[in-house]
Amino acid sequence: MAKMIDFKKKLNSAKIERKTEPCELYSTLDRKSVAGPLRPAQEYILSQWYTNHRDDRDLVIKLHTGEGKTLIGLLLLQSMINSKKGPCLYICPNVYLTAQVCAEAEKFGIPYCEIGNDNQIPDEFVCGEKILITHAYKVFNGKSIFLE
Repeated sequence: MAKMIDFKKKLNSAKIERKTEPCELYSTLDRKSVAGPLRPAQEYILSQWYTNHRDDRDLVIKLHTGEGKTLIGLLLLQSMINSKKGPCLYICPNVYLTAQVCAEAEKFGIPYCEIGNDNQIPDEFVCGEKILITHAYKVFNGKSIFLE
């Protein structure tokens, strides 16, 4: 007689806790080999945010050019998604910087989505599964898809 496997029982017993602390989260990412450890300034900002400011509504992070603000922003948003505080939107000033941020997310193994040619908001964003990376014109214009 054939024996049935109860997959629900197996799946429920193996709950994986998602990392919410950004520095720990970074260590779990499937990043490309060229991406090394976090810089000390990045670690400091991420730990300060997580410890003291993660519930703040408005926050400004100021660093010099090339200090890793993009990665910090992506890690903060991924931390929020892992904490079930999504959906999360990363807004860039223009199309060029949007492509640059997408490349960074790809490089570090951070899941993201974009608005496609159909001009629809992706389900992965709405469900709080992935960061939506887009540019300001998609959000702030007279025909914004975010106003529907």
